[in-house]
Amino acid sequence: MSARGLGSATALVVLLALGGGAAGYAVARADHEPPAPLGEVRPLVAVDPAYPTDRPVLVREDRDEPPLAGDVALRRVVLGTPPFTVSLAVPRDWVRSDSAGGEWRWYPPPGPDAAENLYFLRVRQVANLFQSVPAARVARRSALATASEVQSLEVVEETYDGLEVSYVSEGYRRHSLERWLTTPGSGETAQYYLGMIGRGADRDAMETLIDRIAASAEVG
Repeated sequence: MSARGLGSATALVVLLALGGGAAGYAVARADHEPPAPLGEVRPLVAVDPAYPTDRPVLVREDRDEPPLAGDVALRRVVLGTPPFTVSLAVPRDWVRSDSAGGEWRWYPPPGPDAAENLYFLRVRQVANLFQSVPAARVARRSALATASEVQSLEVVEETYDGLEVSYVSEGYRRHSLERWLTTPGSGETAQYYLGMIGRGADRDAMETLIDRIAASAEVG
């Protein structure tokens, strides 16, 4: 290459280097320059409601049937197998339905299919859980609080061997009065569970009836 050509090539290289440096400087400057102001930043105003809320629980009207009578006639039955039996009085004319092993239910006539969302009696053997009465009561309350089919649970009253709750199930407000029975002289281990479930209109009669049934019970 001639001296003239070599000089031209050298000049071109210098120009490219200067151009690249300038471009790099521009990019670096752009990276470090603060962004243009966007104006005042203000929090968004929430649309009503301004905080998360649970969906309202829709409650249907109870069936228009006469309320339970607390003075219904009773008859004695024996449940369970020896030595874990209970003898107690149940409504004489009600229809028995054995819904599961160790659980018995009684419904007003003509039976469970016609008694939906009315009232019924439930007796369950719980001796195999080996729980004291207070522990069984707390476990029952916890089970209701976490049950997917139970909404708007309210604990009305708790005693040593009793629990009264109100809740919405399948769209209806239900009232449940519950008792736990023990074997006399065997400590406080719960042997049997009693439950009366019904409508608000049945509540007072249910209390009278479950007290009568519990008083009649002979465990073992």
